[in-house]
Amino acid sequence: MADVFNEVDEQVRSAQLQLLLRRGWPYAVGVAVVALIIALAAWGLNQREIGQNAAASERYAKAMQTLANGDAKAANASFADIAHTGPRAYRALAFMQQAGIALKRNDAPAAIALLDQAAQAAPNLIMSDTARLQAAYAAMDVDSYADVRTRLAPLAEAGRPYRMMAHEALGVLEAANGHIPQARGDLQVVSLSSDATEAARNRASAVLDLLKSGAWTSLTPLAKASAGLTAQAPPPAAPGTMPGAPGQQAPSDQSQSAPQSGSAQ
Repeated sequence: MADVFNEVDEQVRSAQLQLLLRRGWPYAVGVAVVALIIALAAWGLNQREIGQNAAASERYAKAMQTLANGDAKAANASFADIAHTGPRAYRALAFMQQAGIALKRNDAPAAIALLDQAAQAAPNLIMSDTARLQAAYAAMDVDSYADVRTRLAPLAEAGRPYRMMAHEALGVLEAANGHIPQARGDLQVVSLSSDATEAARNRASAVLDLLKSGAWTSLTPLAKASAGLTAQAPPPAAPGTMPGAPGQQAPSDQSQSAPQSGSAQ
């Protein structure tokens, strides 16, 4: 009798499983189809991004060659097109190159506006702070102390990629405007920091010595000549960030060097 009951239980379970499968298979197929569609869409977007980056890389390289050949007007037009239609990384680079061209013709306000756009377009903190730091450098010649300090102060905060360069620039700015205690504080951060390069520490120590002697009135031109407060060459792009973007060698005395803009190259 027990065998009969066990057989009946097995038949009931089998019937229930078959019913569940008959009712559930359309949902399972639907889930599989949706997963396939998502996978294909992701693959398509990835291929599209790769294609866009490759095209932007080629356009950027041609614009750089045009600039190297001395045709700044044509290069500027090419960079403007990339800045408004390219992927974010190339947009930021193109804005920075346009800013360099503007600086070459002594149009600091235009350069600052372009660098601000580069910071907005940048896909990561390193590129955005590069543009912000260059904008602050350019603003040192045309904007007020308060405006320039507002630009530099956030860049000197912990965790920012160019904080030592920002501290150095703040020290120079403050000294040149008579804010000696603040200048000493920022320059001492650089002179004592293991995050700063040896060259940066030596420069900060030299300026601190000038502050002690009272010879701070001429620090702004001194700093721009020796502290690297001008556009610098960009470090090579990280793999996958800007495929095919032409890399350039960073200056040997700046471990946190900011990229060079435009014709300053």
